[in-house]
Amino acid sequence: MAIMWMIALAAAGFLAAITTNSIGVGGGLLVMPLLALWFPARQVVSFSTPMFLVNALITFFNYRKHWKVRRALWTLPWVLLGIVVGVHFLVVVSGHGLDWIIAIIALVFVSYEIYQRISGHRISGLAPWLSGPVGILAGGVSALSNIGGTLLSLFVLSPDVSPEGFIGSLALLYVIMTGAKFGLFWARHLLGWQTLLWSLPSIPAIIMGAWTGKALHRRIRPEIFRPLVIGVILLSSVLLIVTPG
Repeated sequence: MAIMWMIALAAAGFLAAITTNSIGVGGGLLVMPLLALWFPARQVVSFSTPMFLVNALITFFNYRKHWKVRRALWTLPWVLLGIVVGVHFLVVVSGHGLDWIIAIIALVFVSYEIYQRISGHRISGLAPWLSGPVGILAGGVSALSNIGGTLLSLFVLSPDVSPEGFIGSLALLYVIMTGAKFGLFWARHLLGWQTLLWSLPSIPAIIMGAWTGKALHRRIRPEIFRPLVIGVILLSSVLLIVTPG
């Protein structure tokens, strides 16, 4: 089982790093339904957190010169509150119930992505008063599924933010969010030293994925890369729902 977790976390870290460093969002959205197909959902959420923390740190380092602090930090207190509430529910929800939560969250975000591609309408630059509800919802979703960045992107993205500033701002939020989840998961005994050892092979995989993703960001338009990501998320989410618990 330890070897399987090491391989899975390394592969997930590579895929998440490519996605996060190329288009800013979608790392957790891509790999969480895939991991939950093979492992218990509660373990997937907690055990993958160290890997996502490393990915967030590397992504922020890559885009550290471009982040915009004000819009990103508007949501932060509310995100942390949402994480606290979400971790409580993570402990008590059933395993198959969590499968459904992860799959449904992923499908909601994929449906929005498909809608905006068809309609050409993209929600972005939300008003400051929405920082509370958006932040709480994003924090809770992140604690339950490690999928919170896509929701936060609706708030961070605005016409005056460059693609690099968008990725850098989200990466800053990812670092703080994932660090908070790491501490809470450790306090609730959802993480331990053994889990950290299982995460070690993911570090070189994330570094390689981040390098690849940054290269893709420079050379490939998101319109080319996003459909592939959407297809994988859609398939894995549907399988997660129809697979017996």
